[in-house]
Amino acid sequence: MAKHMTAPMPNLSNEWDTDKLRNWMTNAKRLGRDDVYRAALRQLCRVDGRNIEDPLESDFAVVMRALEEALTQESGKTKRLSRTRQKLSRVGVRQTLADLALKPKPSLGFVKLIEFNMADMSAEALILKYRNEFEPHVVDAAAKRLKEHEIEPR
Repeated sequence: MAKHMTAPMPNLSNEWDTDKLRNWMTNAKRLGRDDVYRAALRQLCRVDGRNIEDPLESDFAVVMRALEEALTQESGKTKRLSRTRQKLSRVGVRQTLADLALKPKPSLGFVKLIEFNMADMSAEALILKYRNEFEPHVVDAAAKRLKEHEIEPR
């Protein structure tokens, strides 16, 4: 009688084909492999930031994709962050991030990323990662929000 063995975690860090990554996600979900699903989702999100030179803008493209994917999974239909994308084209990444962190209440995006165990991809986490590019009060607001939700910044 053969023992049931769990397949090893695949290395998806060099997979850039979105169709293949979506297949990984579908199969992982079917097989109950949450770890593989998350790895494929994170890699899928990285595709959007791949060819953006500014590191902060690249990371934020990844965040936007992560949130859209999470909302799409939750609702079962494609979701796009149209208002955020419009604001990005109007005021740029840094101002958009600052405005999100300075809001009195956390954004829906922040709440959803926490629900999906992706708090490290939140606007607030990005602000701390690139703290030298933001005013001190923005960094403080981001740190405070993460602390309020018991999230350790990386």
